[in-house]
Amino acid sequence: MTLSKQIDRWYQAGEHHETVNAILNMTDLEVTDSLIEDLAVAYNNLGQYQKAIDALRNTDCQNRTSPHWHYCMGYALYYAAMDSPDIRKQRTLLQGSFRAFTHALKLNPKKALEHECREFLSWIQEDLQKPAVPSCVPPQEGTFVCSVLLTSAWFDTDKFIEDVYRDWSVRLTPDRDFDRFLLFSVDDMEAVLTLIPSPIPPEEARKAAASNYLWPNGAKVVENHKAHLAITVLGPDASLMDRGLLLVKLAASCCLQLPAAGVFTGPSVYQAGLYRNLASVIKDGCLPVFNWVWIGLYETQDGYGGYTYGLELFGKDEIEVVDTHVKPHLLRSFLGAVASYVLEGHVILQDGDTIGFHLGESLPVTLSPGIALSGNTLKIPCNITDAP
Repeated sequence: MTLSKQIDRWYQAGEHHETVNAILNMTDLEVTDSLIEDLAVAYNNLGQYQKAIDALRNTDCQNRTSPHWHYCMGYALYYAAMDSPDIRKQRTLLQGSFRAFTHALKLNPKKALEHECREFLSWIQEDLQKPAVPSCVPPQEGTFVCSVLLTSAWFDTDKFIEDVYRDWSVRLTPDRDFDRFLLFSVDDMEAVLTLIPSPIPPEEARKAAASNYLWPNGAKVVENHKAHLAITVLGPDASLMDRGLLLVKLAASCCLQLPAAGVFTGPSVYQAGLYRNLASVIKDGCLPVFNWVWIGLYETQDGYGGYTYGLELFGKDEIEVVDTHVKPHLLRSFLGAVASYVLEGHVILQDGDTIGFHLGESLPVTLSPGIALSGNTLKIPCNITDAP
């Protein structure tokens, strides 16, 4: 009996440790790329995901052309993420898993493997899109995801491609166009759009929409959504700005779909029309700061507090204003101005710095544990009487 057939028998019998022992006892010259994949499968089935990752990474780069290799890597990274108690590490592993499954699809896998890759990708998009609320960890750098909430499970791919070109002069050619699943490349980036024929859990969507003080009846509107379109943009060789811009462009064009009700991004849900209006500044050469950064506001015993949510996507610290008597709309304007200054000027604010918007103004910047967000955030006092 050949070793390949014996490994198949061990696989069917669930005796994965036998496969591991057999391959580990072979010399380096005897271990082929195919056997490395068998070893990774065995490790995955034994729940030893890091060992599977390490084994696959030992494969020569020029031989990583098998869709099954990338599937095994995606599988190991996904379940390693599920085992990780560290949220930041979990999201890093999920991003790697997403890239692996995406690459597997580009290599034209067999039907069964294709189906599994697509299923994992939809799970990862859902995991990356899980809403965060005050006291939660801020978003992780480079995690560019959002969902367009739909009143019906319907998406017109041809219209979407036309709208993206009309809106942004970007020509999209799908790498693969599956049922309810669109994969394409733009420059050094990869984007996946997945039509999920079920709503985001009602309580999550309703709570997120209710947090949007710019959309008074948003919670009621999103209660009726029936499906959602998950959008993910990745590309380790592309800049964070380019990835963020592509995500906003795609989501804004998706808002022209007939069933589009809103865009679930960060801790809130934006009205579809508002999201498009905010994104329109891109055409004037400006950054869509308010599509990227949510300005959270809340009441305190001494007045109001506010925070940014989204700066960490670009490797910046989130910013908070604590206990100010400034009116909420002015506080929002102030935090928006600071976020714009940081993103447009590629500024890294640090503990001990100062910032000012008027001649002679010098506001101290302090790094300390967050109030509305976990981890450290930058605190800046706000005592304005007019919006900056």
